Amino acid sequence: MPEVCISITEVQVGHVLGKGASTLKAIQCRTGATLEILKEGPQVKISADEEAKVAAASAEVRAIVANQENPDYEGPEGARLRRKANDLGKKRSSLFDEATKKREAGDHAGANKLVVLAKQAGEDMEDCHRKAAQAIARHNNEDKGKGETYFDMHGLRLEEAMEMLKTRIARLEEKPEGVVTEFEVIPGAGHHSVGGAQKLKGATKEYVTAKGYAYEEINAGTFLVKVPGLGEGVLSKPEEGDKAPSKSQKAAARRSTLKSCCVCM
Repeated sequence: MPEVCISITEVQVGHVLGKGASTLKAIQCRTGATLEILKEGPQVKISADEEAKVAAASAEVRAIVANQENPDYEGPEGARLRRKANDLGKKRSSLFDEATKKREAGDHAGANKLVVLAKQAGEDMEDCHRKAAQAIARHNNEDKGKGETYFDMHGLRLEEAMEMLKTRIARLEEKPEGVVTEFEVIPGAGHHSVGGAQKLKGATKEYVTAKGYAYEEINAGTFLVKVPGLGEGVLSKPEEGDKAPSKSQKAAARRSTLKSCCVCM
């Protein structure tokens, strides 16, 4: 029976498997090959009754590995807007420097004009960063078919990611009391950050802890947060037999969901 083994890293094991082994199962379904993660290496063992099936599965695994090694977290539009924002930042700095020189030379009117231009460049820069953040978030989430229970923060600056995280959690909190949503949050493990920094991961953990929501760290860069519904309403239409929860039921639901966080390593 044809087979091949592909060497991967410990980090890439999670990417090949996917949540609940969903990625691995999908590859098997599409290609007809059998995939097995071997601890030795680690490696991905791919076997099938036909060479073509092994080749197809191998191509998918290698693509996952390549993307993990050189990930595109910004997408074309996000990358374009980030570059534009960075160029505007350089322009702002240059204008401020020129304004300083003119002021030192006694040309206060000329300096003031340059300061106005510098401030405008700064405003344009921030606007570009906002648009870039929106494009990047779409690229890593909605464009990949992800819904409201998933949020990949890769490519976002700290303040951008946290603002979006708070907004998305607030939407889930609008669900009726008694409804608990499992929210998959991916701040990343910091492997592609300068110096391996884990600022996003730390800020995410701090925010979820402050909210008092239970969470599980399902891998080095992913949290599964249990977000309780805090809104008014019923779980289904009254004619279907559901009624608004009683005060005692609300209290019980709150106690079961608003518990101190737990971390599973």
